[in-house]
Parts: sequence; structure tokens; C-alpha cells
Amino acid sequence: MFVPISQIGNLAQFKKEIFNGKIYVFEKSKITSQLVDQIKKKIGIDYSGELEKLHHLSNCEEISTYLVANLKNTEIFKNLFYEFLHSINFLQGESYWDKFVVRVAPAKNKFKYREASRIGVHRDTWGTNIHQQINWWAPISSIEETNTMVFFPDYFDRPVKNSTGSWDLNIYLENRKKGDFSYPSAPELLEKLPENVRILPVTIKPGEILCFSGSHLHSSSKHKSENTRFSYEIRTVCQDDLDSKNEAPNIDCELKWQFPKIFRNMKDNSPMKITS
Repeated sequence: MFVPISQIGNLAQFKKEIFNGKIYVFEKSKITSQLVDQIKKKIGIDYSGELEKLHHLSNCEEISTYLVANLKNTEIFKNLFYEFLHSINFLQGESYWDKFVVRVAPAKNKFKYREASRIGVHRDTWGTNIHQQINWWAPISSIEETNTMVFFPDYFDRPVKNSTGSWDLNIYLENRKKGDFSYPSAPELLEKLPENVRILPVTIKPGEILCFSGSHLHSSSKHKSENTRFSYEIRTVCQDDLDSKNEAPNIDCELKWQFPKIFRNMKDNSPMKITS
């Protein structure tokens, strides 16, 4: 299901396949290698140890939380990612993105801070109700099946019970400004998936980049691991897709509103707006 690709030949066809559930893996390139190197370089200013073994330190949670906050939306990271998008022929017309986030997934699934933790089963579109959203995800350090991202591909077009009917991004953001993380950072799954559910673990290498629809049901793996995982992610939305209603199906999102304000224009940083 993970389809290797180096460059987009036909953008319309590429997006059609993404919005129908196909998952692409962009091959390692000079630009993507530079991006990983720059992230590691900035991490090295505050933590010089082996990334995969961070969890052996007694203050690993404190270090993880600091690194995530310090690395978020770093300009050189976004500049290199923009170069990557241009190099693969993705940029045609106005495009938007959210913040460039480096995540730390601990070897043991216990941290409470969302961006320095493992994440439960969800669709990213549960948080925005914008189904033109495309996700980009990549490891910074080596990953293994016990600590990676996993997909539940059979649920791309199958609904699950969730809390989107009552969740509100504005409440979460207001609470977060006050340092209050008690409100869920995203809508949550409200049912247990079958024991025999088909799971697709991601085992790509640093320098490769995963590209998929934000409507995919996915999570962090739940196993105890011997390695801490460092990865980065960002989400994009293209104006052409908004205008033409080119999008993935909304299977089970019951949000009352859309939340475009987390996305910014890649060129002038103006907020994305949606008009009906």
C-alpha cells in the first residue's frame, strides 16, 4: 500500500489517488537529507546523545518537551520543506500549511505532553473538518515496528465512533495558551477496534517522506520499544482543491465548523479562509 515515488508526474491524478486512500513514500533526496541533517544539528545544541536512546536519561521527558517546543516551526526547516515540495512538482497555485512539528515518541508509552508522546487512534481531519488536507510525515532517526506510526487502511472509508460531535478546537487552543492540557488535544476514538484489525506499520528510513490523506485512520504503535522515535510532520491544503471540492470522503467527522485558521499561506503567511 506504500507506493514509492520520486516526483509527481500528474498532480491532478496524484491528488485523486491520495484522496482515495493511496499512501505514497517519497524517496530520499539531497533536499530531504539536508532537512534531516538540519533538524539533527539543532537537536544537538541541547542534546548530543543518541536519539534512539534518549529514554535512558532520568530527565528524558523534560528534554523531550523542551526539544519539541524549541524545534517547532523553525524557519530553515520550513524553507527546506518548501524546496522539497517544489522539487516534486507539488506546488501549483496557492498553497497552505500548518506548523512544522518535530515529535518525540518515547520508548515507553507514558508521556502526557502530546507532541512528546505516542498518539491514539484518530483521523487528522477530525480536528479541522477540512478533507482536502494532505499529511506529510518522516522519521528523523531510525524507526522500528514497535515505535512507529501505524495505519488502519480498512477504515479509510469505514466510520468509527468518535467525539467530533462535542469537541471544539477553539476551547483546546484557549486552554493551551493558559498551560492547561486537560482538554483533549484532538477528538478521540469512542470504540475499540477489533483484535484482528489489519494494521499497516510504517518502516521508512530517514530522508524518505510519507504522504497521505488526513482522513486516514492512524495512530502510534502501542508496543513497548527499545528505541525513542524522532519524527517530523506537517500538513498542507491547496486552494485549487478547496475551490473544486477535490477532497477525501467525510466518513465520520461530526464537527459543527471547519477550522482553517491553523493553516497559513506558504508565501505570505496569511491565514487560510474558506468561503461557502
